[in-house]
Amino acid sequence: MEGERGRDVGPRVVRVLVVAVAAALASAHLLKGLGRVPEEPVAGVAVVVGCLALVALQSRHHRDDLGRTGWLGWTGRAGWADWAGWIAVELAVALLLVGPLGVSVGLLCLPAASLLLERRLLPLLLLFAGAGLIETVRGTGPRDAVDLLLTIALGGTMLYAVITLAQLADRVRTARLTLAASAVTDERLRIASGLVGALDAGLAEISELAARRDTSLRGEQFPSSDRHPSTPDERTPPTHQHTSLLDELISSARRTLAAARATAAELRSLSLAPEAASARALLASAGVTAELRIGHREPLGPAGTVLATVLREAVTAVVRVGDARRCEVATEERAGRVVLRVVSDGVPTAALGADLLDGLAERVRAVGGRLTAGLEADGRFAVEASVAATPAPPPVDPPELRTALGLYWFLLVVFCLRVLMFVPPSQLALGVVCTAVFCAFQVRFSILDATRYARPALLASTLLALLPLPWLGRNWIGAAGILAGSLLFALPRRAGAAAAGVVAVAAGVIGGVSGGASGGDGFRSVLLTTVSALVTCTVVYAVLRLVRLVRELQRAAAGLARAGVVTERLRAARDLHDLLGHGLAAILLKAELARRLVESDPPRCRAELADIGRLAERGRAELGALAGDGPRLTFGSELASAAAVLEAAAITVELEEEPVPPGTGAVLGVVLREAVTNVLRHSRARHVRIAVSTAAGTVRLEVENDGVPEGVTAPGSGIGGLSVRLAEAGGTLTAGPDDGWYLLRAEVPLPTEVPPPAEVPLTAEAPLAAGTPPRAEAPPR
Repeated sequence: MEGERGRDVGPRVVRVLVVAVAAALASAHLLKGLGRVPEEPVAGVAVVVGCLALVALQSRHHRDDLGRTGWLGWTGRAGWADWAGWIAVELAVALLLVGPLGVSVGLLCLPAASLLLERRLLPLLLLFAGAGLIETVRGTGPRDAVDLLLTIALGGTMLYAVITLAQLADRVRTARLTLAASAVTDERLRIASGLVGALDAGLAEISELAARRDTSLRGEQFPSSDRHPSTPDERTPPTHQHTSLLDELISSARRTLAAARATAAELRSLSLAPEAASARALLASAGVTAELRIGHREPLGPAGTVLATVLREAVTAVVRVGDARRCEVATEERAGRVVLRVVSDGVPTAALGADLLDGLAERVRAVGGRLTAGLEADGRFAVEASVAATPAPPPVDPPELRTALGLYWFLLVVFCLRVLMFVPPSQLALGVVCTAVFCAFQVRFSILDATRYARPALLASTLLALLPLPWLGRNWIGAAGILAGSLLFALPRRAGAAAAGVVAVAAGVIGGVSGGASGGDGFRSVLLTTVSALVTCTVVYAVLRLVRLVRELQRAAAGLARAGVVTERLRAARDLHDLLGHGLAAILLKAELARRLVESDPPRCRAELADIGRLAERGRAELGALAGDGPRLTFGSELASAAAVLEAAAITVELEEEPVPPGTGAVLGVVLREAVTNVLRHSRARHVRIAVSTAAGTVRLEVENDGVPEGVTAPGSGIGGLSVRLAEAGGTLTAGPDDGWYLLRAEVPLPTEVPPPAEVPLTAEAPLAAGTPPRAEAPPR
């Protein structure tokens, strides 16, 4: 996970917490062993060494248990004999300490945790039975014996919970890239299914209609002398029949092109990032200082398409008016809505136009949003649109996390039982009230992570943890430990650590003094009581910290997967617009041309129909590649296709061509497609010059055309998107009127090492930016 100061602290935190909890559970026994050294050197040293050995043996679970088969379903690398050997060593060390050396049976919580992890239920029951037998031999009273058995159960289950959460954190961490890749693969399959369903059928229909018309035209040119009309279709005049078929072809091409644009828009709707990048590039090309502040969470959902339209049209209008010097684009989430604001210091009100505002407002209202426009108090003109934010799916905890939280509930229950066992009968009512209120605060503010009234609840918990100590018995010291662990989360790090230490020491002093000990025994009682509170604090902190760590890792993995899905959808949308959209536009153009030529020039009409068939088959191939690694393109084929499309529109094409390296050609091919589309849509061109040259380590593409309409404005959002693409490839793009012509110039640096000639995939991995926004109609350049 991404931790403090940008460091990846997850693995370190996990390792420290596992060792810290094991050491904390052994700490009281370790201190008692150190206390025995002056009087019993051998026994004291043996106790210290044995406790350290048990802590070291516990640390192996975090290192090696990631693959073990158990309650959590892991598959291990070590065999059963290896694990049985380690458990046997651990049990032998623990029983040696508890038996001959006289250590408290509470130390058996460490091997109990190992048996829980290994699902060794029978040895676990025998361990508890042995602990009870030892306490019986020692003459311990029934109440104290039950208390010690509860101590073993509590310590063992808490250490089990900590190790389980540590292993889960490692699993989530190591699986996050796999989850992201899986999400991208699933999204790619979903996109492929959707594309094949609608667009492939449209392209197949176009190909079939083009073949039928071509066949019928050939039949008319070479009629059979013995053919007699016998059906109504055959009695229809040939010219009328062909015209009707061509009209059907044109209609099918328009439907498929509209479907491709709608699909691209839907794929892009998850993110405003491409439109924001295009807006920045468009403003920069017009000399307007752009300031972008993105404050919303993605994905946006279908409403993102509407916000993208508002952003595109508002920024394009700012550029067209031409008097703005600064434009701010900002998004934020406010009261469950995503708000987009476009504010410029240019003139004004009628600048956008009433028709544009009315149309945008209607589209925003259609998705349940609002749009307003007008002058701000400082005289700037602002357009603001808001739509409902897509609600985030509720988080789902994995089974291991739910188990760990259940064990924390178990800690609270055992705490209550141990407290009430030692409360004097006269104070039982006070004990019940205090434990109930204290545990209620813990559930609400530690397990459920409630934040409202958290500080007053902590103050009340502090009073509950310290004041009743003289009356509620020795086990109420656990309340101070639980509170100290919670303080480490509720307060900043240093303040939380200081407060936790103060609470533990205060509890130790109050508990030690109330016990009636004095002198050296009093100091030792205070020390052991403080250590007991710190042990509980460490366990509580470790469990709650690991729970939060796992959730943070899950959110990070989900965010990575979501980002991968958004990127995949943007790749598909970009390729759909650049490849299939261009080809369908060319098909539509050729179909309309064939419609005009059907009577005057049948051979030319047949040639156009043949081209339509080839373009449709190529489109189907590109469509299938969109969901895979991407279509294979060469700049030479793009140049030939561009020239054929322009010539089909009766435009004279002048080519000046030089070889282009494949990597550079992939970028320039996209620029060429957009340039040709703009020539066809926004000019009355009769001559187009396309020149490709290489000089000084740079490849330059120039597309120049005549027929520029008067009053041509600054480049539109399509050119803005190309500027972003070229910038990511280290290139530049300029476009604008030039002495009665319109010149688009793109320059891309040559790669340092030119690879051998090969077709280059146009994919998300190619050096392309977010892409040109899909548009129903491109704005004028």
